Amino acid sequence: MDVDLRRGVEFSKLSIMQTIMEDRNSPILREQDLRGMTAQVFSIYRNNLMPFLALTVTGMLPVLLISYFIGSSVTGLVALSLIEILIVTTLAGAFIYSVPYYYVNGRVDLQKSLKASQAVYFKLLGVTLGLQIILAILMTFGVVLPLLIVPFIGALLYMIYFVVTQPVVVIERLKPVDAFKRSLKLVRGNWWRVFGATAIFILCAIGTFVLSWLPFYLFSLVLSEGSELRGIIQQIGVYVGGTLTIPPIYIFLTVIYYDLRYRKEDFSFEQLSDEISH
Repeated sequence: MDVDLRRGVEFSKLSIMQTIMEDRNSPILREQDLRGMTAQVFSIYRNNLMPFLALTVTGMLPVLLISYFIGSSVTGLVALSLIEILIVTTLAGAFIYSVPYYYVNGRVDLQKSLKASQAVYFKLLGVTLGLQIILAILMTFGVVLPLLIVPFIGALLYMIYFVVTQPVVVIERLKPVDAFKRSLKLVRGNWWRVFGATAIFILCAIGTFVLSWLPFYLFSLVLSEGSELRGIIQQIGVYVGGTLTIPPIYIFLTVIYYDLRYRKEDFSFEQLSDEISH
């Protein structure tokens, strides 16, 4: 009886796997080029567009409302940035977990994704703040001290080694320092691939953001300069652009992460299934 039950479960897993693979016209776990990874990112995003957007709107709406009330003071902007980091960290964990869950089950479960995000929230927040602080320091020195422009560029490029740190935290549940080491290990030997894919995807994300924000900005120009409504419409445009671009960014990081694991560790569907079931 138990043997038949296990066979039934395995057959169900294989059926789901086949359905997902046929849906994307390509295997999920294999070495992929940039085109394949990009197609995979937008396939996952497109097939789960409504739950992803619903979660992003729910999370980012408070940021939009708070930004309206705090004005443009330095203290207010700093507070808003911290609030945004706290919220985006939760969203990041949910989107990252959604990718392997979708691979295994053929759908996204927001409740389970949020629960998984909450389970590693402080670890993920530590990594996110670490990346933000390092990037802020690099940007500051690169702008303020022109003599450091070369080491600044070198350090910025070195950040590519930490590009999958957040997926490592969510999926492998490692502590921040261990997650940085793990990301470094995964990217080592694949730096150019990861750099090229990341650079191109960032350009695509920026393009999507601009195209989403631009209609609101152009419409706001019709209103009189200094009008409060003009500023609100422009802010809504920023919010819409962020809502559309946040989910694919973390889907992309997770796809890169799994691609690296498959290349370096011969990662399997069984491992994938086991990791999200714990």
